[in-house]
Amino acid sequence: MKTSCISVVLASLCLNGMTYGQAPVKDKTEVEEILVLDDALPDDATGEDVPCVPERLLDDSHMNEELGVNEFTAPSIKKIFENLEGLPPIPDSSAVRVRPERLPMDRCSLALQLGCLMADGFVIVQCGKMNEVKPIALDLSKYAKAIGAGERVNRHAASLLQDAEEGNLTSFKENLALTQTDVEKELASLRDSDMAHLIGLGGWIRALDAATAALEKKFTEEQSKVIFQPDVPEYFAYILDGVEPEMKERKDIAQMITLLKELEKAMTLQKGEAPSPAKVAAIRSITLKLMKVAIEDKK
Repeated sequence: MKTSCISVVLASLCLNGMTYGQAPVKDKTEVEEILVLDDALPDDATGEDVPCVPERLLDDSHMNEELGVNEFTAPSIKKIFENLEGLPPIPDSSAVRVRPERLPMDRCSLALQLGCLMADGFVIVQCGKMNEVKPIALDLSKYAKAIGAGERVNRHAASLLQDAEEGNLTSFKENLALTQTDVEKELASLRDSDMAHLIGLGGWIRALDAATAALEKKFTEEQSKVIFQPDVPEYFAYILDGVEPEMKERKDIAQMITLLKELEKAMTLQKGEAPSPAKVAAIRSITLKLMKVAIEDKK
């Protein structure tokens, strides 16, 4: 049985002397005991493995900030894009997305679009379209205010504009990552984990949209391996299946779960199987459907 994500994080914190309310751990013995005890317990009430945030998509802030890895932690949009580095150039047709003219009326769409908007920021950095920074920064403030995290995000909006003016792309990406972390903190204070995960999902969908567009235009087997990560759609499908009942009744949530399961299947490579243009095209096709369901302006 695999070790749960909670104990992995707890072990990491212990090794760094950060366990809450306790003295720092002096050696690995206590950590090993934690892992052994965890392996003796089922991952959930049914004894089945429960998907957790893929470790490679956890930002350092999730380990070092007081928020920690908990029910409000979603995959870091910054880490998602770091995993996509080295891809072919993103085509102009996918580099700048036409964003909805008005804010959505429901909080589910607000969160998905906010995550997609944060991902837009990483896309424009990759494409060097820094003239798009100002409208994205302004939209970030509007969406964050609608969600209830406007004050936190406004602190970063000015920095994003300054980073763009100075051409400081590293700082720009860091500020985008901090924006997501601060929104998560605000949602944690509101006890609204569903919104935090929907923001992460929106960011991941937009990143996959850009990545598949790049690979479809210029396919290489080695570069395309990075999008074959079935554990990510598996994780998000699991999260959507557990949202609050009122949200779960939405038609678009059911559609997204179905499409995420299709993506999980399309991203799974059998032993000895290699990525191919046809497989990338299949992932691209499902991704576009997911973008339409999750991100489109629902008038």
